Amino acid sequence: MRKDELALHGGPPAVTVEWSQDWPYIGTEEVAAVTDLLERGVISIYDRSGIVAEFEQAFADYHAEEQGVPYALSHNSGTSSLHAAYFGLGIRPGDEVVVPTYTFLATVTPLLQMGALPVFADLDPVTLTMDPRSVESRISPRTRAIVVTHMWGHPADMAALLAIAERHALPVVEDCSHAHGATIGNQKVGTFGSVGCFSLEGHKAVAAGEGGILVTRSREVYERALMLGHFGRRAKDEVMHKDLVPFIQTGFGHKYRMHPLAAAIALQQLRRLDARNERRRANLDLLCEVLSPVPGIRPPTTLPGVARGGWYGFKARYLSAELGGLPLPRFMDALQAEGVQVKRPGSPPLHRVPVFRITRTEAQRLGLSWAGSLPESTPPLWDCPVADGVYPELLSLPTFSGDCFPVVRQYGEAFAKVADRWQDLL
Repeated sequence: MRKDELALHGGPPAVTVEWSQDWPYIGTEEVAAVTDLLERGVISIYDRSGIVAEFEQAFADYHAEEQGVPYALSHNSGTSSLHAAYFGLGIRPGDEVVVPTYTFLATVTPLLQMGALPVFADLDPVTLTMDPRSVESRISPRTRAIVVTHMWGHPADMAALLAIAERHALPVVEDCSHAHGATIGNQKVGTFGSVGCFSLEGHKAVAAGEGGILVTRSREVYERALMLGHFGRRAKDEVMHKDLVPFIQTGFGHKYRMHPLAAAIALQQLRRLDARNERRRANLDLLCEVLSPVPGIRPPTTLPGVARGGWYGFKARYLSAELGGLPLPRFMDALQAEGVQVKRPGSPPLHRVPVFRITRTEAQRLGLSWAGSLPESTPPLWDCPVADGVYPELLSLPTFSGDCFPVVRQYGEAFAKVADRWQDLL
């Protein structure tokens, strides 16, 4: 058997280095921090004190190098932090909010709970973030905000998006759940818009298991966000706005407090975020380098002047025309036989996802509280041709996080081997 024979046909696999994705890193510091709380019986915190206050302050300080963010508010998930951000900005039933079609569904689903109408903008095929030109085309007299996701850790074009927002007097919400520590110039994502929201779920660059946090420079947004899910003692201590004070004991219907054990884990993770980001960037920059010469593959591009944070996912594009029209599933079968951990990405474009295409009648039948804000007919199918064309071409590879140079180089050899012998796969 020839050495260059595809493993799918009995040849030796290209990837021989033993490796597994050891993420999240849970070290002795996290174990000690959680153990300390358990031994002291600290399993609930009702105000801004203790480990919750320490984590919130550390997170605010981390984002205060250029444009300070004096307020950070922790939550039990990134989804609830986004819900609180939208409430903090005063989004109301019937309001339109321009959102990216290419993002995780939780960026948008809280808007449905508020009775707002998401309007989907197309993506930039290079960065996979929202295209500012598409955003501008979606704005109407009913638009009340723009939401941007720094998808797969790459910062969106905030200069262009903020210029649009300023022209139309709209606030901007940044979903930074993929991009902890990402920067444009020297400024961290989350500090450009009115509010920045972060998920701390177990696969994120700052992993608390479950958790979320928002940052903002606006006291009004902070107090309104606090009232949505941090009622009682904390609201009594911090809320001063006269319209909110009568409701401090009850809040407005949600309990979004962060668990102290999650805060303890997140604080330790935050302290090592920059070092871990640098290690992951080095690995994935090398992966881009070894994949760049391979026909049929376009590794992700990181634009000049920005630094990815988190690299929550590594998404390469597969251009089958360069390999004689070889179908993507067949290409993936050959790679997997070579030992490559490759799969199709989740997070399909949302403008075609059923929950965002539901009619008022369907929502009423399902008992959804936001049914009344929906149109009688099926919502418009927003024209997002770039997302429709790019998404079927995407491949998902591991976000190599440790000392991974040897296996990354073998991934490059595996791709090159399969691309070189593509005719054997037809």
